[in-house]
Amino acid sequence: MSIWKQGRTKEGRRLALGLMACGLLLPLAACRQAVRKEIWLNVEVISYIDHVITNIFFNGTPLGVMNWYGATGTIAGVQIPFGVQTLHWELDGPEGTPRIGEVVTAKGPLVISPEQIPPGTRYLGIHLYPDDTVEFTFVEGLPKQTARGQKIRSDRTK
Repeated sequence: MSIWKQGRTKEGRRLALGLMACGLLLPLAACRQAVRKEIWLNVEVISYIDHVITNIFFNGTPLGVMNWYGATGTIAGVQIPFGVQTLHWELDGPEGTPRIGEVVTAKGPLVISPEQIPPGTRYLGIHLYPDDTVEFTFVEGLPKQTARGQKIRSDRTK
């Protein structure tokens, strides 16, 4: 018996509704599987700021402290949601250092999307600059200094 002849029976309606439900739900289930909401990466913060940096927090995750123009070392397995990020740190140093005790929130939009992350990425480099801006680098191995960071450090030694 064809589905059209069954259409007037209770069983036929159930069959038709079941087929429509499968037709609508399967594509949704397939789409849901492909959407990533986060990534887990090793993170290293590199500073080009002439201050001791303390209380570094990235999306609420503590990332440690560092000395002048230093790095935190690697913090393994940090969960990073895609979308807008938050980053703040506290400036410290010897007594009399300008801005000591100031909590700095990164300027500008901090957004991470799946399209920014190349295949094979295992590390996120977070680069802090003296103007309170931040740059993200995504690399397979340990993050290196950025070109902007190298210029800041070389200008300081002149």
